[in-house]
Amino acid sequence: MRILSIFALSALALTATAQSYTIKGIADDKAEGKKVFLVNQENLTYADSAVVTNGVFQFEGTTADQALFEVNINKNRRNRAYVIVEPGVNATVDFSQRPAVVTGGLNDKLAALNKEVAEKGAVLNAKIQQMQTDGKSRDEIEVEMGPEVEAMYDIYRKAINENKDNMFGAYVLGMVASQFYPSLESLEAIMAEVKYSNKIHAIVAEREGYLKVVATQAGKMFVDFSGFTVDGKPSKLSDYVGKGKYVLVDFWASWCGPCKGEIPNLVELQNKFGGEKFTVLGVNVWDEEEKFKAALTEEGITYPQIFIPRDNKDNATEMYGIKGIPQIILFGPDGVIVKRDLRGNAMKALVEEKMK
Repeated sequence: MRILSIFALSALALTATAQSYTIKGIADDKAEGKKVFLVNQENLTYADSAVVTNGVFQFEGTTADQALFEVNINKNRRNRAYVIVEPGVNATVDFSQRPAVVTGGLNDKLAALNKEVAEKGAVLNAKIQQMQTDGKSRDEIEVEMGPEVEAMYDIYRKAINENKDNMFGAYVLGMVASQFYPSLESLEAIMAEVKYSNKIHAIVAEREGYLKVVATQAGKMFVDFSGFTVDGKPSKLSDYVGKGKYVLVDFWASWCGPCKGEIPNLVELQNKFGGEKFTVLGVNVWDEEEKFKAALTEEGITYPQIFIPRDNKDNATEMYGIKGIPQIILFGPDGVIVKRDLRGNAMKALVEEKMK
């Protein structure tokens, strides 16, 4: 029994031995002399760099397992490609094509997927544009094109289901995680099936976002964060929440159309109920300070504000798992969250109910 265990351990060690890999790159004339970066997609760290010389570049390394990297030229998001690295497998990245084409090992599956999606997507977009030209409404287009859109989604689902044991399946999951798996439970279920899902930062970050949403759902105590008042003085959420009154907190930005659409409702509620029992609090995020202040005047906003600079150590939106704005949350007098995702008439009805 002991001998068998030793042999088993030896075999395991053998399979985990690091092997070499090579990523060969082709670039166009514009990239000559520029730096190319290799970014590990598990932790978003820079793993290596090279320089384009005579239209080519190359990365060499060793790996004991499959991994996903981003290759980018001069840190330009428009000049990037994702490469699956495998032990003993060489890959090629051709930036002279648009979009870049990656081949070698599992990357061949990725290239085939991108080609299929691009071709079918072009046909789909042409049909939608024609329907728009013909004057069809958005609802009509969604109903008519629904089956074809779903067929596009099935391409991704098929790729994931057929590649749960390799990095290609995990990469595809990372592309569609937020759209196909819109809850913590559904995402964790598919992650348990896809071997390398924990090696993709985008998937792990999506899960962490869901966990933060769960931690800030109705019935949970508020999570504090800091920012600045309109006058530039330090301010915290706890300066307002948990102080014995209902606080309707609006996460917004000056450039956000839907945010501006809710402002009249918020102003109405503040004018009607603002006082000892209730207040609206704006939390400005993902914005520029000058534009934020200008919007206060333009929109007639007089209720208190917390401005969160982009480089603020307290990332309020991350703390509350917010991916899109507006996000409007009602907090009770004790600081407990009453309800998230409030909008329009439903928001006004809830506040009016609490003010009775």
